[in-house]
Amino acid sequence: MSANPTGPDFTAPGFLGCYRHPERMTGISCQRCGKPICGECMEPASVGFQCPSCVHRGRAGTRPARTRFGATVRPDSGVVTKALMVVLAGVWLLDFVTGGLATRLLFMDNAAVAAGQVWRLLTASLSSGSFLGVLMNLVVLWLAGRALESELGRWRFLALYLTAGLGGTTLFFVFGPPFGGALAASAAVVGLLAANAIGKRKAGEDVRGDVGLLLLLVLYALLVGFSGYGWLTLVGGILVGALSGWVLAHAPRRRRSLLQVTGLLGVVALCAVAVALRVSLF
Repeated sequence: MSANPTGPDFTAPGFLGCYRHPERMTGISCQRCGKPICGECMEPASVGFQCPSCVHRGRAGTRPARTRFGATVRPDSGVVTKALMVVLAGVWLLDFVTGGLATRLLFMDNAAVAAGQVWRLLTASLSSGSFLGVLMNLVVLWLAGRALESELGRWRFLALYLTAGLGGTTLFFVFGPPFGGALAASAAVVGLLAANAIGKRKAGEDVRGDVGLLLLLVLYALLVGFSGYGWLTLVGGILVGALSGWVLAHAPRRRRSLLQVTGLLGVVALCAVAVALRVSLF
């Protein structure tokens, strides 16, 4: 046997250099592409190991999980809910410091809307009035808002909140006194609950408890919580919230997001037409 002039070869037979780390010899290959992979590059698979490239391609080709409303499942649910809670609390705190300035700028004022301040139809959803009112809205948002947002997704949840509030202010503008005023954060919150009940009904779940809660809230508004015609905002929030929830829950899977956006815009247009007709009678 002739001597090896370069010294003994300690490379194990059948071992190759890792495709990412050629200096590391390995006998393991990727189950998908067959590339040699070292211990650092091994990604556990259902059978054997895969290389990082194949794992990345597999993840990129996997469709994200969706909720029953078509939203992407996210681990960070509740972002919009928490933001709304901060805004509601901030408006109340600003009112406390300035003697009600924020509410005067945001609340629903029928005469002001008829005169052209149409933004109040939306901004009223950010005003709660008393400490008890903002506290109740924050509690409901914390208990129900995060779960509902995880089902709806961020933009659907925010759109639902605003359209429900718009429903409350629209009903108050159409049927309330010409010089009346109201707050609509509670209308937006109960609108979320109404939409949640519609989604649960679509999924075949029992909604008797949800309906009972909404009825109790309306009775409370009629007998205790709201003076004058303020209860109209609550009823409008429930009706439009339920309608918007039906749009979100019953949109077909094909082109669902587009149909949901179109449906919500249709709800907004319906409210706008009602407001325009009422303005013509002022």
